[in-house]
Amino acid sequence: MQQPLQKGMRKTLRLEPRFPVTFTGTVSYQDYPHLITKSLDLSRAGCRLESPLQLSAGTKVNLLLCFLEGNTLILIEQAVVRWCRARQIGVEFQAVSATYQTRLNRALQRLMATPS
Repeated sequence: MQQPLQKGMRKTLRLEPRFPVTFTGTVSYQDYPHLITKSLDLSRAGCRLESPLQLSAGTKVNLLLCFLEGNTLILIEQAVVRWCRARQIGVEFQAVSATYQTRLNRALQRLMATPS
């Protein structure tokens, strides 16, 4: 059952498919890195993760995503928190450098090829 939207929140349609994923890494806010407790899903446009860090929608953050499969690091230097509830955070990637976009695309291709 879908939860009702909180006051001031709006529902948006997803343009990119999301994939369940496992990665480690950090969420950096005000130049201080906080560990990602658990990764939940990933798309070309963003990710959903768990962290003890409490952030508000609109907060700008940097992400360092570490994928064990493929030994891949992806740095997202311009991301924004879209929502935060309980310990989950929804993050939209605002800009990704060409090098890291290529790595992100490869990681997503691997996820698409993996049976659910």
